[in-house]
Amino acid sequence: MPDSKPVTLAQNIDAPKAELKQRILPVRMMIFDVDGVLTDGRVIYTDDGAEIKEFDAQDGHGIKLLQRAGIEVALISGRACRAVEHRALGLGIVRVYQGSKVKIEPYEQLLADTGLKEHETGFMGDDLIDIPVMRRAGFAVAVPNGAPHIFPYAHYITRASGGRGAAREVCEMILRVQGLWESVMERYLADPLKPAG
Repeated sequence: MPDSKPVTLAQNIDAPKAELKQRILPVRMMIFDVDGVLTDGRVIYTDDGAEIKEFDAQDGHGIKLLQRAGIEVALISGRACRAVEHRALGLGIVRVYQGSKVKIEPYEQLLADTGLKEHETGFMGDDLIDIPVMRRAGFAVAVPNGAPHIFPYAHYITRASGGRGAAREVCEMILRVQGLWESVMERYLADPLKPAG
């Protein structure tokens, strides 16, 4: 179980890596906020009132890599937008909670539905609304373009910005720490001219 007082490894780049690894190793589900994490946080409206979001393709591929390795992905967003539904559908993300002003409620629902323990979850956020879940998740991540008030609750702060590769950075970190990177890379490194078997 994570301590109530955050272990802010992110504030010191030279912090012991072993402690961060111990938080990443048990992760079986990675939960992402959307605005400011999977996007750069801007909200764009068309003249007819439709909301437009811009997602990063490499972030999406990172999420698919996690899923292929058996790590589930969920989304919890304080806003509600059809674009998020489309993005989740395209990535095969089934557990999607939108319009969640109190994010701890869908977080607890995820724990109940999956049977996972808090130390088996990771959460990535960017603003004050994310603090309650960051305090509970075993592996809490913030983006550098997030509100600085959340940084003390993060075990890791990404080098890449939200909507610009931050999610991919975290996905690859989880896969490498858990020893899954080589297996997910096999399909890309196999000789396409070599017969199977």
